[in-house]
Amino acid sequence: MRDFLASLGVGLLVFASFASSTHYSLNSYSVGPAGTNNAHSSTYYTQSTGGEISGNGTVSGHFNGSSGGVQAEQLAVPQAPTVSNNSGTYYNELLVTLNDNAGTNSYPSDVTFSIGVSTANCFTSACINSSAVQFVQTGGSLGSSQFYQSYSAWGSGSGTTITGLSPNTTYYVAVAAKQGTFTNTEYGASTSAATGAPSVTFSLTPNTLSFSNILPNTVYTSSTVSFTLATNADYGGNIYNAGKYGGLYSPSRSYTLPSATTNLATAQHGFGLQGASVGQTSGGPMAIDSPYNGTGNSVGVESTTYTPIFTTTAPVTGGTATMNMQAKASGTDPASTDYQEIMTFVAAASF
Repeated sequence: MRDFLASLGVGLLVFASFASSTHYSLNSYSVGPAGTNNAHSSTYYTQSTGGEISGNGTVSGHFNGSSGGVQAEQLAVPQAPTVSNNSGTYYNELLVTLNDNAGTNSYPSDVTFSIGVSTANCFTSACINSSAVQFVQTGGSLGSSQFYQSYSAWGSGSGTTITGLSPNTTYYVAVAAKQGTFTNTEYGASTSAATGAPSVTFSLTPNTLSFSNILPNTVYTSSTVSFTLATNADYGGNIYNAGKYGGLYSPSRSYTLPSATTNLATAQHGFGLQGASVGQTSGGPMAIDSPYNGTGNSVGVESTTYTPIFTTTAPVTGGTATMNMQAKASGTDPASTDYQEIMTFVAAASF
């Protein structure tokens, strides 16, 4: 009798068939598990995924992505911001307001934003790497590094001011968003605005004033001189005065009724200036400088060097001011009909 030795093994036989129809056939396909891995060290992060992405992308007001992959985590690209030059009055700054994170479809509260600024309207990676794009930093200055902070830190609906810009230049502004480590978007659509030119306008009226008579021991007050001032200078401006003689001078007598900071009601004699009123349409405010802010017969000296009489420390629109002159003679001052003073008023702004 012949012995037979046999061994049995257990195996798995996989059958596969190609999916097909009358017009199309899928020659190969596979189904595999998917997963993600977030490995990191103290300085670098990696994010990987397995499996295949299939199906249509999903989109909402602020998020989009494809199923099964990292794309599902991406934020939507932010909308174009609002950029204002304050009706052309900003010459070295612009006001930027983010148009996201408002209303019912707002980004999550932990999303941060970066504001890019370019004079070339280019926000691609090539422009960013070539330094054609600068980025708004804390305080509104521009820097070479992307800087992200929250919507509220960017001023929420009130916006934030970009500073240090050049006059008469068009700037384009775009926004990117980021949530966490792997979700920063590209920069979205841009909005542009042009900075204005530094400006200061100034006028006064009338150009001449006269005292009908100056009798001894009596204070005489002139009619008012009116000024207008407007400037977009960051630090405002001043209206200055200087006189040729430093008082009322009589060429025929070679005598000057001297100017002084004093109360003419009690002084023996003198001549001086007094600010009467100030106002503005917006900005400022306008103010009367000491010692010209007295009342009654208190006057400030009219110097031969330029001295500020009216001041604003901020941009002002429709600034106004009025001033009078007061004089008093004594019984010992020589009488004459040719007492005069040539006064020069200058406006200067601090840009």
